[in-house]
Amino acid sequence: MINQYFEIARLIAKQISGELDKEEQIRLENWRKESPENERLFEEIRNEENITANLRRRNSFNTDMGWEKVNEGIHKYRFRKRVLRICRYAAMLAMPLVIAALVTFQIINENRNDKTIAATEQILPGSTKATLTLDNGEIVDLTATKGERLEESDGTLIKIDSATLNYKHGANAADGKIAYNKVSVPRGGEYKLVLSDGTRVHLNSMSSLRYPVSFGSKTRQVELDGEAYFEVSKTGQPFIVNANGIDVEVLGTTFNLSAYKDEPRQTTLVSGSVRVRTGNGNSRIIKPSQQASIAPGANQIDVRTVDTAFYTSWIHGKIKFKDQRLEDIMKTLSRWYDMDIVYADKEAKNLRFGCYVNRYEEISPLLELLRNTGSVKIETKGKTIKIHTNHK
Repeated sequence: MINQYFEIARLIAKQISGELDKEEQIRLENWRKESPENERLFEEIRNEENITANLRRRNSFNTDMGWEKVNEGIHKYRFRKRVLRICRYAAMLAMPLVIAALVTFQIINENRNDKTIAATEQILPGSTKATLTLDNGEIVDLTATKGERLEESDGTLIKIDSATLNYKHGANAADGKIAYNKVSVPRGGEYKLVLSDGTRVHLNSMSSLRYPVSFGSKTRQVELDGEAYFEVSKTGQPFIVNANGIDVEVLGTTFNLSAYKDEPRQTTLVSGSVRVRTGNGNSRIIKPSQQASIAPGANQIDVRTVDTAFYTSWIHGKIKFKDQRLEDIMKTLSRWYDMDIVYADKEAKNLRFGCYVNRYEEISPLLELLRNTGSVKIETKGKTIKIHTNHK
């Protein structure tokens, strides 16, 4: 029977990520029709609003007590063992942690006694913050400067609000001397900006974008270090992103570009068409739902079809991974949560998990779910997390 529980967990996870084939869809539908309880569980897992609402209402909880309450709450269901096993084994099998998280927090919310987690266990998410470096070298703290307007020498207006920098093309802008600005986002931050051509850019943690305050008549060119999501405005001019040794050229499209130092440079296309070019002249054109990846120090461009939701979820307040190395997952999380990761043994780095994290909630629930897979032990001290392989 336990194999059946694993299979149902796998099918629900694939259904959530839109990867079910016709045969799997039929098997899942048959399981849902077996009983009202099965259908109710399926709907609870599918409903993202359940976990979002529950997490927001939850200030904190005692993890030991939480799991005791889960066990008590699950008695309410006739199929207690099935739910419990799906929760505890889904992540261990590299299924998205959304299954465990949704069911766990739904039950905890109904039964919990609120208790505050020790301060050392609370690692809070990042927030909107960045600095703006003007062409004259002046540095503006965008977090502290809200509701103000700046004007560049060419007449370009810069409006600063609580979360976005907005450029309006100046009446005196010309193809003469080009003034550049740079937005830098620290660890634990994010920021949005609208360039003078209407292109929208969402910058992730530890990222920076250098760009002209107004574009010339021939090309639009910007420089990225880190990760950004681009919604390029269609003007008829090529839009080129220079990012750590590669160029990504578009006319009007939506894509995610990750180009952190010493990590693979990945261009993930949501819509439109882009050309990815390396320093030695290699180039590939990719289509929607494709990703071009270039390994650190290499020039070969590998193209594959991906679920773009996993690479763009961060701009929608989520962080998603599917069957990824723990080291890669925690590296991404450490940038956003401004925390340090220490591995007690190398084996822990290569364990593979899936996860689904609310980007704007503190990280303790995810760490607890990882602990309960039985694969790792996790120690938290301040903003440092130490991970051990759980050798049994």
